[in-house]
Amino acid sequence: MILRLALLVSFFVTFPFHLYSQVNASASSLAPSSVPSSRFDAYSIFFNRKYGSFFGSSLGITTFGNQTFYAIGLSPELALGSWGIGLDVNLRISQQGQLRQEDWQDGISSYLRLIRYVRYNFKRDSLYFRFGQLDAVRLGHGSILFLYRNNASYDARRMGIEFDADFGDFGFESVIGDVSTFHVLGLRPFWRPLRSSGLALLSGLELGATFVGDFHPDANVRVSSGMGTSGASFDSLMRGGQMLAFGLDIGLPLVRLPMLDVDFFLDVAGLAGYGAGVSVGVSGALKNLLNMLVLSAKLEQRLLTRQFQFAYFDALYEQDRYREHLTGIVTRATALSEMASGGAGIYGEMGGSVLDKLKIFGAYQRFYRTPRDGILQLSMRLEDLIPSVVFRADYFKRDVGADTDLFTLDERSLLQVEFSYLPYPYLLLSVVYQWTFIPVRGENNRILRYEPLQRIEPRVALHLQF
Repeated sequence: MILRLALLVSFFVTFPFHLYSQVNASASSLAPSSVPSSRFDAYSIFFNRKYGSFFGSSLGITTFGNQTFYAIGLSPELALGSWGIGLDVNLRISQQGQLRQEDWQDGISSYLRLIRYVRYNFKRDSLYFRFGQLDAVRLGHGSILFLYRNNASYDARRMGIEFDADFGDFGFESVIGDVSTFHVLGLRPFWRPLRSSGLALLSGLELGATFVGDFHPDANVRVSSGMGTSGASFDSLMRGGQMLAFGLDIGLPLVRLPMLDVDFFLDVAGLAGYGAGVSVGVSGALKNLLNMLVLSAKLEQRLLTRQFQFAYFDALYEQDRYREHLTGIVTRATALSEMASGGAGIYGEMGGSVLDKLKIFGAYQRFYRTPRDGILQLSMRLEDLIPSVVFRADYFKRDVGADTDLFTLDERSLLQVEFSYLPYPYLLLSVVYQWTFIPVRGENNRILRYEPLQRIEPRVALHLQF
């Protein structure tokens, strides 16, 4: 509880200090050669997007399983200086004229989720704050928390916080998955001990330490199956309390040229009571090629012991933590404890941007001896490069086994594809496809598990950018 309160208090302490440091120009005095890590790594190119103000509203039809609803949406985003706010108001009306019940059964959270986000600045600015929906969050190099989403489903949305500060010599990154429960908490302080040394690239040396904890009662539940005297099988639950992860990391610039960045990094991470892993690698970026193209790649060698997973807190963590099925209980901690062997493997990222209008990102992990350990992320944004056409796609898959398993949609997958055409600058005709999740609830509205859900939503939208 002390750590949870400290993360909130730190914002109110750090914010005025940051404003003071800006007035004295001390928070923005990093020379280009002392930047500790490239702002052009594949992840940052794609996910750290900056956007302005626009007004959007839509009419359409959406399906949830075999149910069809008329959809009315309102999604304005307003930028006021360094501040921004985005709303996500969706009214889904059944063919009988009633609002979809599942959208409004979480009490005050059902109304808070109408606020998609409130932000101050953007990721990688010297001070960054975001309250609301969190998408694809990363701490450090991502060995512990990577692509984390705090919303397991539209029907169980949470309001989280990202809060980062960089004062030059030191700083921190932090994340709170849900301000109503404080279950998932992450903190990474970092230090640049040689920043003022004048030692060229060595001044960019960055040392970091990461802590991520899940304090949910079911965060560290392991299930073991047995056979009773009557011959009936049963599940035994072992509760291990909270799930805690710790890590140390080093980052060092190797090359800083007008068109080329190269960085070295080393991470050591562990899950308390389980195993540990080490990753070492390099990332490089070709910048401003022909004043229109940025390309970036990252390659890691990863080593792990038994009972360890890199990026344990990932895009599907909130769905996978604890699931009560009719046939038994499945938990993420159980899968972790059953990892009987470690070994070596590789992880890579690639990304690029063309005129900031076409962006792509891909990430893939594969271990040589461990089955069903693969991770795949593919994302694309096409906006304004082809006149009147907008295309967005995001795909995530974990626990990939054979290559034929890469693109199967199941409980280990997330997919969203949107294709839009603008017959007029202000009118958007769209089709959205989602492979997402829906909560299955028990007594007292308690979520027992999440089940895959396929959604298709054609819509007509008004889109005004200003």
